[in-house]
Amino acid sequence: MTLEGVVITMRIYLEPDDQMLKEINQAAKDTGIGKAQFVLEAVDQYLHGGDQSELASTKAALDKAREDLDRRWSEITTLRAEITALKADLEKTRSAYDKVMISNQELQKGTDQARGELEGLRRDQDHFKSTIELKDKQIGFLEGHVAQLTQSISQLALKPGEEEIKKKGWWQFWK
Repeated sequence: MTLEGVVITMRIYLEPDDQMLKEINQAAKDTGIGKAQFVLEAVDQYLHGGDQSELASTKAALDKAREDLDRRWSEITTLRAEITALKADLEKTRSAYDKVMISNQELQKGTDQARGELEGLRRDQDHFKSTIELKDKQIGFLEGHVAQLTQSISQLALKPGEEEIKKKGWWQFWK
């Protein structure tokens, strides 16, 4: 029994995932044909050997893309490890910085206290200098007064001789 002139129709149902469905829709739109026709042509090309060189080059490109992806994944993993190490270093540096800042603040307080004490000592030194200068002036005055008194006493203690008195006169003697 031959079936000449009879067309057999068969339906095939597919359950593509969302990504594949999007790609089919886009490819059908780009070529200007319906989705069903696009799928039929894709099956025909696959079954009848279409352009095998294109398939091979696509496989090679896919393999290269996978290698590139693996290499980049390795780089990403390395970079993540480096970032983690740098974060740890940063935390150590921040901790050390905080300690240094606390130490600096303590030293600044000590410096401020020392400056205050130094200023007080300078005021005391200036006061002592002025007191010593005043005392030196008083001592100088007293030395001069003592010298004058000593001279007066020595002149009073020594009575001038008679010839001396006659020469000068009594009113000029004490000059």
